Amino acid sequence: MTQERNQLQTSLNSTTQETNQLQTSLNSMTQERNQFQTSLNNMTQEGNQFQTSLNSTTQKRNQLQTSLNSTTQERNQLQTSLSSMTQERNQLQTKLTSQICPDGWITFSRSCYFISSESKSWDESRQDCLRRGADLVIIKSKEKEAFLKNFHRKVWIGLSDWETEGVWKWVDGSSLSYTFWASGEPNDRGGEDCAELSQGRDGFNDESCSNKLPWICQK
Repeated sequence: MTQERNQLQTSLNSTTQETNQLQTSLNSMTQERNQFQTSLNNMTQEGNQFQTSLNSTTQKRNQLQTSLNSTTQERNQLQTSLSSMTQERNQLQTKLTSQICPDGWITFSRSCYFISSESKSWDESRQDCLRRGADLVIIKSKEKEAFLKNFHRKVWIGLSDWETEGVWKWVDGSSLSYTFWASGEPNDRGGEDCAELSQGRDGFNDESCSNKLPWICQK
């Protein structure tokens, strides 16, 4: 009996030890499971936060895209309106210019020009222009010079240095910034203080102001 009891006690102790080991393992696994669950919960929370942030960013992007589309449409409408208004303005300007120029005058680049049919001195020519509410023509572009060469072999233009020798000025008081003198000009040969435009020469020529030439007025 004693031996059997001892064997049972030994078995009980062994079983108790195994039970304790199993309980320890169970506790450890439970702890690991809880840690995994906590990590999973944290990851789920982070995922939800990321999804919320993504949804917010997507919404903002869509709002910005809508605003961009609206602004682009408005810009295109304004561009269309501007183009229409520019065309209308140009048409009105053309119509206005054609209506402003008196009979017998011609239009070029939004200005009116009177081409004389007689010849006078430079000063007499200018006085005629002033009586017409204009002045001798001022030339500051090659296009204008080429246009004006179509009418007379030689014409007076609104350029002189009679106030200060060698200082050429236009009749509006501006200095000569566009220089297109003919070769060797101005040479002031014999007191030539007024400028003419000549078809036969490539540029301006200084001439005696008392010479009689046709002239061109501009207003």
